[in-house]
Amino acid sequence: MSLARLAPQPHLSVLDMQGVLPRPGLHVPATPPCSSLICSAVALEPDGSLPLVSACLLGYRWMKRPGRRSLQRIATLQVATVATPPRIDPQIAATFSQTFFFLPFTAMQPIIPLLVAQKFQLSAELWGAVCAAEGLAKILCAMPVAALLSSWGRKPVLVLSFICFGFSMTALAHNGTILGLLGAKLLVGAAVLAQNSGMQLFLTDISSSENKSRVMAPVLMAEKLSSMIGPLIGGKLIQVFGATAAMTQLAIITFFLGFVNQGMLKETKPRQENQENLSPNDSPKSAKKPSEGKLKQLLQDVRVKEAVIFSAFYWGIMASTLYCLVPLMLTQVFGLGALAFSVVLAATNLLCFLCAKPAAEWSDRWGRKAVLVPGMVLVGIATVLLPGVPKVATSQSSEILLLTLLLGALAVGQGLVGPALPTIFTDGLAPSLQVKSLSLLRISTEVGAVTLSLAMCYLVGSSGFGLPLVAAGVAALFAAARFSIKYQA
Repeated sequence: MSLARLAPQPHLSVLDMQGVLPRPGLHVPATPPCSSLICSAVALEPDGSLPLVSACLLGYRWMKRPGRRSLQRIATLQVATVATPPRIDPQIAATFSQTFFFLPFTAMQPIIPLLVAQKFQLSAELWGAVCAAEGLAKILCAMPVAALLSSWGRKPVLVLSFICFGFSMTALAHNGTILGLLGAKLLVGAAVLAQNSGMQLFLTDISSSENKSRVMAPVLMAEKLSSMIGPLIGGKLIQVFGATAAMTQLAIITFFLGFVNQGMLKETKPRQENQENLSPNDSPKSAKKPSEGKLKQLLQDVRVKEAVIFSAFYWGIMASTLYCLVPLMLTQVFGLGALAFSVVLAATNLLCFLCAKPAAEWSDRWGRKAVLVPGMVLVGIATVLLPGVPKVATSQSSEILLLTLLLGALAVGQGLVGPALPTIFTDGLAPSLQVKSLSLLRISTEVGAVTLSLAMCYLVGSSGFGLPLVAAGVAALFAAARFSIKYQA
């Protein structure tokens, strides 16, 4: 046989007579006949070196002599398949991915007001429109992102979120028009939506109903940890480089982290999702379009409908109170300065961070309602009692104590609800329906946040902090009672 016909195979290497060095993609008999030793040697040698071929020829001729049959049986070439080099555990990779995304996102928060103040003279209405653009983008992009997750898979969308986020920060740093500012905030909203939706599906793919909350808990903990560290990084970058240069550096870091994300994550989209997306008369191209029938089917499911209502109430209350009214009340009513407010915010995030892991274990062991209902009740009670602190407290120390207890209860409630809330949108659903169901989670989250935030801000302007906070607390207690009665696992 001509040696030229035996093309070198770069994924193979020379094997000794007794060792086993398996390689990916190679399957040969475990004990090939000795007559194939020459061909194996030539094929196994990447550079086709002549000394190796000569040695194999001599060895072959020597073993073909009479009396060498025992040696021929011993001299077998064992080749097997080698496992692919070990990858990062998917849960660890997801945790790093969420940290890589939300560290720049939270670091950006103290930079944006300075950039806006330096480049624009915005009224309160225009600034409100700029802030609302991010939520609007999440509502408008929920279904398109769900379609991309169904057709492309999880990993491409998670990488795309980093790219969009990097471009949005570049636009925020270097644009000089209000339309450009609005466009950048829209792109931020789309990037955050893609990251959250893709990550929730990624975690759903690698988990089961028995451990889903525990799989999601480390990612939520990483997000909370990023919210504590990110603003400190952003403030330091502003101090050293200025607002524009700081935002530009965050954009460069985000692009680099997106490249790291590409190599770290693996695709987890289940094969049956493609099969379930296709009916016998459908083509793969038609399966990429969102199915209105599936959305109606989901909304007719009592569990999904109650999950949508609960999510809208929860995120609407959290956005309007913890992220809007409570900061204003702490600074205007209780007189906290910037440093004290930062300490309070970090403490609540730390408490929520510590509650996530045990809450996830309770959710998987005792069911979703066992943590969602108590968490929402804590949020409701703390919100209702918060306006009464200045009236009940008799001294500054008692006021601080009551405020600490109520904010702690609010943080614990948030920590209880966080790991379990996404799971009620996917429990018991086929993979093809989980994508649409999680898109309903994102839509209900943003609709509730925008609607209740606008309503609470209107009430604050007309009646002060007391009525809006009490109304939000009562709404939380109502949502907890409704979910406890109507949701059936």
